[in-house]
Amino acid sequence: MVAELYPWPPVDGYRQRLSHMIAGLAQAGQVELIAVDRHAASGERIEPPSLLGLEQVTTLPAGPETPLRRWVPTWLRGGPPRRLLAMDTSELTATVLRRLDSEPSIDLVWYSHLDTWWPVHQALAATPRNQNSQSALRTEVVDFDNLENLSLKLRRGTPPRFEPGSSATARCRVLTRWAFSRSFDKIDERRWEDVQKECAKQVSAVVVCSALDVERSGCANAGVVGNGAVAPKRILSDRRALRSASPTLLFVGALDYEPNTDAVEWFTREVMPRILHEIPQARVRIVGRDSQRVSWVASQPGVVLLGLVDDLQPELDAADVSIVPIRVGAGTRLKVVESLANCIPMVTTSVGCEGINLRHQVDSLIAEDAQSFAEACIALLSDGDLRQRLSEAGHQLFSQHYEWSRIESELATKAVSWISQAQD
Repeated sequence: MVAELYPWPPVDGYRQRLSHMIAGLAQAGQVELIAVDRHAASGERIEPPSLLGLEQVTTLPAGPETPLRRWVPTWLRGGPPRRLLAMDTSELTATVLRRLDSEPSIDLVWYSHLDTWWPVHQALAATPRNQNSQSALRTEVVDFDNLENLSLKLRRGTPPRFEPGSSATARCRVLTRWAFSRSFDKIDERRWEDVQKECAKQVSAVVVCSALDVERSGCANAGVVGNGAVAPKRILSDRRALRSASPTLLFVGALDYEPNTDAVEWFTREVMPRILHEIPQARVRIVGRDSQRVSWVASQPGVVLLGLVDDLQPELDAADVSIVPIRVGAGTRLKVVESLANCIPMVTTSVGCEGINLRHQVDSLIAEDAQSFAEACIALLSDGDLRQRLSEAGHQLFSQHYEWSRIESELATKAVSWISQAQD
């Protein structure tokens, strides 16, 4: 497993998925991990779960950002997307190459994202290596848990965001940055698509989070390894009564991730005032790291900005309704599956639940614009029978399709199949 982040503790969606991918592969054979450890300076890092029995763990410090003067000329000449050029991954790449050279019997290399596969691929292409018969049979898999070209396409459709009360000068700066950023995004959208397709041609398989993304990827060797959640030990399944005198909405998501930032700001600015007009005592609690990115929302009526919490379960238990007001991005949302697992009725956009088999008025409410999203939240906060019906159906859907234990077992079977195909 080659990853751009060390996964423990699994404090966000990427690291949760990564940790469960490792658990699934560990059912198929011995796993070793090479990862960048951004926890090293903060002391947050914890050891891998012992039950995984990892054979070897190699962690590396995060490399510096590559100076603009070094990567911009390459990008302007038609190089890969900016993100693949802007971070120094030389130490990670060198470590992976040394390990592959020293251990030709490695059967499968799983790259978590193109961010790790691309620099290794570039280095291999630049320096042809002697490959013995065993290493030639090596299986390579790359996780496209986000289709980056689609994410940028959706991002380009979102308008600039202004903090309430910002000056004309500040708004002009925001608008200028937004216009430049979106013009670069349009170029990188095409380049991500090219890199994704080139990668798929050169590896054994690429994996995406849903059947919808298989179709949208355009990759003949794309397969599904979905996202999931761990079944809670205790579920508060009775949703007919509100949890407290203050009807509570809950949003969970890393706030340094732009789709979540956009969602929180849009909900606070456009949706929450409409809810408060009908239910003045309503509150939305916002949980996620780097809350300073959206610090202004804490001053808005009905908004409680919590930031990162030590234990999410009390927040899940106290929530009456889960909200997923995501308007941009690709892949599937762990926050959606987590709500299903905890029997929390949900309001989401269609983008927010893409790739998950939610049905409007069956196991969730799906709304697109601010007015309909507010009306859906009001309906759930006001109707205990509706909350109960949706939460029961949602939990049944989770149990049938989205438990991590099920997904890990399916991944183990796939891994064995990929290796067998390569050796045949």
